[in-house]
Amino acid sequence: MIAGALQDWRTRPVDEEQVRLLDEVRECDLAINRAHAARAAAIDRVAVWVAGTAETGRPLPAMLLTREAQDAGETGRPLQRWSEKKAAEEGLVAELACLLRVHDNTARNLLCMSKMLQHELPATRAKLADGTISYRHAEIIVNNALSLPDDAWAAFEVEALTGVEDLTVGQLKKRAITVRELSHPESIVKRHKKALSERWFSVIPAQDGMACLEMILTQEDAAAITDRVDSLARSLHNAAEQEPVDTRTLGQQRLDVAVDLLLTGVTETGLGAGVQGLVNVTVPVLTLMGLSDEPGTLDGFGPIDAETARRVAATAKSFTRILIHPETSAVLSVGKTRYKVPADLKKWLEIRDGTCRFPGCTRQARHSEVDHTHDWQYNGETRWDNLAHLCKRGHRLKTESGWTAEQSTDGVMHWTSPAGKHYATHPATRLGPNSAAAASERAPAEQIPKRPVDVWAELADPNHDWARTPF
Repeated sequence: MIAGALQDWRTRPVDEEQVRLLDEVRECDLAINRAHAARAAAIDRVAVWVAGTAETGRPLPAMLLTREAQDAGETGRPLQRWSEKKAAEEGLVAELACLLRVHDNTARNLLCMSKMLQHELPATRAKLADGTISYRHAEIIVNNALSLPDDAWAAFEVEALTGVEDLTVGQLKKRAITVRELSHPESIVKRHKKALSERWFSVIPAQDGMACLEMILTQEDAAAITDRVDSLARSLHNAAEQEPVDTRTLGQQRLDVAVDLLLTGVTETGLGAGVQGLVNVTVPVLTLMGLSDEPGTLDGFGPIDAETARRVAATAKSFTRILIHPETSAVLSVGKTRYKVPADLKKWLEIRDGTCRFPGCTRQARHSEVDHTHDWQYNGETRWDNLAHLCKRGHRLKTESGWTAEQSTDGVMHWTSPAGKHYATHPATRLGPNSAAAASERAPAEQIPKRPVDVWAELADPNHDWARTPF
């Protein structure tokens, strides 16, 4: 009976509708792969065009150069300016990043990938163009090939692509690494030394008030760190089994041990003793008073729950007093003790901007420079509506390439690229009477003045009636 049922199951007719739907999925996947190949070709064409025809470098007065370039000129060293070729290349990277809404490093990788596919790895390009492999497969081939000498690329490509039609991305990655190791003419010692110079550390914001810490380090250091953290965590875990007060899991204890070591540990040279990280937290005043559970904001990450915001505020050793309107989120006051310009104006801008204001840049404002949107050299004023934070690269793109910027009274930066495309960046925090929230609540017929009210003048006036100030 069972054998008969099994035979019936094996001989059942194929579900034609399911086959049709699966074929539709496969056709979409093939179209995506082909589109990636077409995009790579288009990116390479624009890169070749810019390299051959673009004229983006422009002469600059010394005052418009970066501070480092000015210092170099004053001491007789060569001015640290981009060449016209470099300005064109960096302008294209920024253009591509803004166009595709990706990080500038991603745009650089796209340019490199496109060049390799179009000129150096024809077999990989062909398989991507006919849809046989995905862009992720192609990335693995290119990334591994780039670590080999130029004359080894062709042989590596042939070996790595053998049977690639049946390999997942993970399987191809494993094969490509193996082929690369076996065919690399340089010793692993030399390659490891180079890789060591490319170690790095980063923090990636995550959901629900969490974040991901990522490090690229040597295997021996990673193994030693893992062993130390695990040993300390297991000692805590074993102690908890004897006296079950600590209810954390072993995984939670490992993480907490690592955090404690990073926050309070000291290097072999004593570096880190007494040093604490700087944390900027914006807390709505009603939340701070316990009258609201509106989330606070952790600079560089985003919203945090009210309880965490109150706890961080309670343990803070110093404050910048920022009172925020509970409904409009407009700033009502900046402590009078922090009014002086330029230090307090920069602090005000730091809170408003949050990050560098160049499109797509995520570098924190406190690690960037305050720049005059309309150049001070050409009668630009040192006002809060003509100042914004730019990282060094964003500053150089604005002053040395074809990128231009304008700032509206609500703090929105309007950028125009060398190709004439427009991009906008918005402030992280709505500050001042011309905030985005306040502007949206105005009647359509009401005209926004060309110059906003000078908030700093009002803050300096101890008799100013804030109750009558519109927000």
